[in-house]
Amino acid sequence: MKIRNRISLAREIRSLVETKFAGSLLAKKFLRRIGEGKLTRDENPATHFGVYFAGFDPEVKEVFVGLHKKSDLWLFNGGHIDRGESLGETLAREMGEEWGFVHSAAKALESSLLTITEITSDRQICRRHYDIWYFAPVDKTSFSPDESKLKQEFHQIKWAAFPEARKIITDSNTLTAVDAMKKSLM
Repeated sequence: MKIRNRISLAREIRSLVETKFAGSLLAKKFLRRIGEGKLTRDENPATHFGVYFAGFDPEVKEVFVGLHKKSDLWLFNGGHIDRGESLGETLAREMGEEWGFVHSAAKALESSLLTITEITSDRQICRRHYDIWYFAPVDKTSFSPDESKLKQEFHQIKWAAFPEARKIITDSNTLTAVDAMKKSLM
């Protein structure tokens, strides 16, 4: 069963990359990494795949970001894919762990971005993340994630308009995500 799930994850990511992001240098890097196998943190602690889910309010054009405890960077929510999970299962599990609920549209969300994160912090054994991004539209006025769960990962959380987000975010991949969200609203 576990071998079948790993193969299924590899097929799922390969299909996503080949269908939505085909031809780019980033897609080629993702496909090369998929070919190496051992895609999850359980299987390869140094280099593995993960998901980000970026909450944003398209009406007021603000993003939901947090000052991450391990990296000391303003980031969106996300996490590693666990052995045996699909992308959708990871997305739902991570939303539950970090927001305290699964976004009502989680099953319908499509990946919007791929990035590769090089990690140099001595506080983590991770060295490279292959990130699959999902942009989760929410209504800021009714969005109420569990603050006790958020405090496990983040020093601080906040809503930021796109210009403010670009000022406080220094991680290049997170900035790319902010720009992609903004562009999707135009």
